[in-house]
Amino acid sequence: MKSIEKNRKQRSNYLPISISWILKILFLVVGYSVFGAGFFVALLGLRLGLSILKHVLFFLLSLLLTALFLCLLVAIIF
Repeated sequence: MKSIEKNRKQRSNYLPISISWILKILFLVVGYSVFGAGFFVALLGLRLGLSILKHVLFFLLSLLLTALFLCLLVAIIF
C-alpha cells in the first residue's frame, strides 16, 4: 500500500516546460506580431536598463549606509 502511495506522489507535475515559460513565449510571439522587430529591441533595452538601474541603486544604498555608519561612529567617539 505504501509503495502505491509513493508511486502516486512521484507522478506529480514534472513537465519539461512550465506554464510561466509558455506565457513568456506567447507574450513574445504576440508582441512580435503586433509591434514587429522593435518589440524585441525595446524588451532587451528594458531588461538591460532595469538590471543596470538595480545595480546603481544598490551601490547608492550601500554608500548611504556606509556614510550613516561612519557618522554614527564619529558621533559616538566624539
